[in-house]
Amino acid sequence: MAEQSEEKIKQLLSRIVKDSMGIINIITFAWRDGIPVATIAPSQVEAEFMTVASAAALGSLDALGDVMGSKLKRIDVEFENGEHVIISVLNGSFIAVSTTPNPNLGLIHLIVRKYEKELKRISGIGHVNPKEVSKDTG
Repeated sequence: MAEQSEEKIKQLLSRIVKDSMGIINIITFAWRDGIPVATIAPSQVEAEFMTVASAAALGSLDALGDVMGSKLKRIDVEFENGEHVIISVLNGSFIAVSTTPNPNLGLIHLIVRKYEKELKRISGIGHVNPKEVSKDTG
């Protein structure tokens, strides 16, 4: 992926964090195999752990989708301390967020869905309706 696209993805992730009003602590966009494209986190270790753990969770839960005859779309895990990890599947990639305790889940899901199409377009994954593709392809 071009360095320019990676920077645009990081800017988009920053907008998601800003729109969450402090609810999102860590956000990562990565390929399904766990290779990160862009992350925002307090430390590099936290970013890498979030990415790898999310990829592993997706890999494990894909088997349930096979049994149920459907593909995995979104995972929301709640921890005892009230924090959540939400992972949204985007074709051959995913976006994962970690939240503060007791977040407004409706807001987080809404924000993530709001930016999914733009993230697909910028990263070049999946099919996007030609009417949704920006004329600026440079």
